[in-house]
Amino acid sequence: MTDPHIRCEAFIREFRSAEYALKRSGFRRLDRDVAEADWDRFAQTLGPEFFALIVQWGIAKTLIGALPRRLMANMAWSPERPGPLTNVAQLIINGVCRVRNSYIHGEKFTGGPEGVDCH
Repeated sequence: MTDPHIRCEAFIREFRSAEYALKRSGFRRLDRDVAEADWDRFAQTLGPEFFALIVQWGIAKTLIGALPRRLMANMAWSPERPGPLTNVAQLIINGVCRVRNSYIHGEKFTGGPEGVDCH
C-alpha cells in the first residue's frame, strides 16, 4: 500500500505554491491585516464552467462525491451524512481547502500507512 502521507505532503507543497501565487496575483482577503489568500473570490472567478469541466472530466470524483467532514468542538464529525459538492465554491472551500486544513491539523489520518482510517 502506498503511504498516504507521501501523497499528502506532495498535495501540501502544491497547495502552498497555489496559495502564494493567489496572494501575489491580487487574490488577497481585503478584510485582513495580514496577507491571506481569498479562496472565495478565486472560486467565484473560476465560475460554474470550471466546476462543470471538473465533473465532466471526472477529475475529483471522490472529493465531489462526498463533502469532506469537519471535526467540530465537541469532537464529532460534521456533517453526519455528507452530500456531494455542487459548485466551484464548495469544491475549493469545502473540498480542497478543508482537506488541506484537516491534514495540516492532524484530523484525517489515524494509524500509519498500514492502518489508515480516513474520515
